[in-house]
Amino acid sequence: MTPHWRKAFDAIERPLAAGTEAWIQSETFMDLATHSIRIQRRMLHDVQGATERWLHLWGWVSRGDVMRLSNQVASLERQVRDLRREAEQRDRPLLNGHQPRTRPRRSTTRRQS
Repeated sequence: MTPHWRKAFDAIERPLAAGTEAWIQSETFMDLATHSIRIQRRMLHDVQGATERWLHLWGWVSRGDVMRLSNQVASLERQVRDLRREAEQRDRPLLNGHQPRTRPRRSTTRRQS
């Protein structure tokens, strides 16, 4: 036996759900959602820019500064990793078991002119 509150809820919810689903699937809703997301992004960008200028005015570090530095460090880490990989490949023995030829080391003392 279904409780009375459930019957009342179903009587109200079903028609509302059908209308809501139709509205959400309409092109008008999608256009409004798209515009609201664009407006929200624009406002967030403007607020972040104003906050960054205000922080720089006081000589403080902003989120943008930290992100730029993080990206630079990540780029340097990639470069170091690539250079390390190249150095390991260069120093690795050849497949036939022979070591690659190495140049003789120069003396560490310099001639004076």
